Amino acid sequence: MTNIRTIAKKSGYSASTVSRFINQSGYVSDKASKEIKRIIDEMDYVPNAIARDLSKGQTFTIGVVVPHMRHPFFSELTHGIMDLAFAAEYNVLFLESQYDEKLEQKYLEKLHRKAFDALIFISRKLPLTELIKYQKYGPVVCCENPQDNPIAAAYTLRESTYQQAFEWVKQGGYSKIAIILSRPYGNSATSKIIFHSYKKVFGTFPDSNLVYTDCYNYNDGYQSAHLIARNTPDFIFW
Repeated sequence: MTNIRTIAKKSGYSASTVSRFINQSGYVSDKASKEIKRIIDEMDYVPNAIARDLSKGQTFTIGVVVPHMRHPFFSELTHGIMDLAFAAEYNVLFLESQYDEKLEQKYLEKLHRKAFDALIFISRKLPLTELIKYQKYGPVVCCENPQDNPIAAAYTLRESTYQQAFEWVKQGGYSKIAIILSRPYGNSATSKIIFHSYKKVFGTFPDSNLVYTDCYNYNDGYQSAHLIARNTPDFIFW
């Protein structure tokens, strides 16, 4: 197998000189450069990018943990991540979790083993405290308000937007409001924000009989429509 030592032996130059030429990391004379390049071309040698990145302690890959791609919010967010990552010359590896704690833990362990340079959790099932433990192995970012938890986060200020929406609903005279969610209150930061925004406007939490979960996309919504219709709400919040 062709490697730096093989090229060094055939070119007559040291392995360190060949390494400097390949990695463009130091001075190499014109004469040595021409001969080393000739040998490389002759042997059709291509540097092992994975080994080179590992030797630098970087993979130039960001792992993005996403529950699924069935929700428009997740797909739009992943597009934004890709645009910025590629602009910074990083690769993106999407890791579907389906809100499985074991899978999420597995991805954190991969960060520990340097399979990624960083992890972004778009949404999660594991507690934030578990994500925080792994920050010593590399950056871990969540896409929600971490409150007082010491973890990097990028998120939108949704609570004020939800409050404005419910204010508009209230001003319209609607009171029997059905709410469609992907996950229940106890498992979702987004659901908690919606519930608390509702309470700030109406003074109480939503009627549990008018809250529908496990709706991830429009098809799920259509399938739930007959259940919603039975309760005859005068407004549907999704």
